[in-house]
Amino acid sequence: MSSPYSPPPPLGPSWNSWGERLNAWLSLTKDKLRYLTSGESAAEDGVMVWTRDNGHAAVSLNGKYEPLSYGHNCRAQIYTTATHSAASSSTAYAITWENTVYSEDIEVDDTVTSRINFARAGTYQIDFSCELISSNSSSKSIYIWPRINGVDIPFSTIVTSINTNGTRLVTSRSGIFDVTAGDYLEAMFAVTDTAMIIQGSAATAFAPASPSATMSVTQLR
Repeated sequence: MSSPYSPPPPLGPSWNSWGERLNAWLSLTKDKLRYLTSGESAAEDGVMVWTRDNGHAAVSLNGKYEPLSYGHNCRAQIYTTATHSAASSSTAYAITWENTVYSEDIEVDDTVTSRINFARAGTYQIDFSCELISSNSSSKSIYIWPRINGVDIPFSTIVTSINTNGTRLVTSRSGIFDVTAGDYLEAMFAVTDTAMIIQGSAATAFAPASPSATMSVTQLR
């Protein structure tokens, strides 16, 4: 009895019958997608290939290969409980990250903990939030924005203002970004008054503590 993992031996009453069995075996076992080659045209819609750069199946559509999402999509949930304050006003600082809830091909850099490293290319949704507190009653603002590979992303800044002492406020934003394998993301902030800080809250008898900042990253394709 032949193995389903081996081609059928050339046995039988005729070459035609063996050829039919061989063709059936090939159709069942040799169905892997071919690899997309560099510079290959997607002129015809509906051609499926495997892409090495992001480890996804892709299909040609409207002149380009679109990755197909599946269960291995990259994702991460990270947070920090550290207080982030600015030594000087109108100066950019990076938020650092100390805690990872889960991660799949997205990790905080071991050496530079403000950097979130991407192992795979793709399009990602990034959800960011942080908890702010003011230690005086003057009007002040905080500016928060993303950087990829040290470059500020245009039209991405959140501006939040507080003008009372001891007020807590959560600010957040979502965005969609294209990255390539090896890129890193940072969350930057600057304040108009150093009395504005990023700080979580302590646990109470009825609620757990809050992080100072959180970031969720989900691959869309």
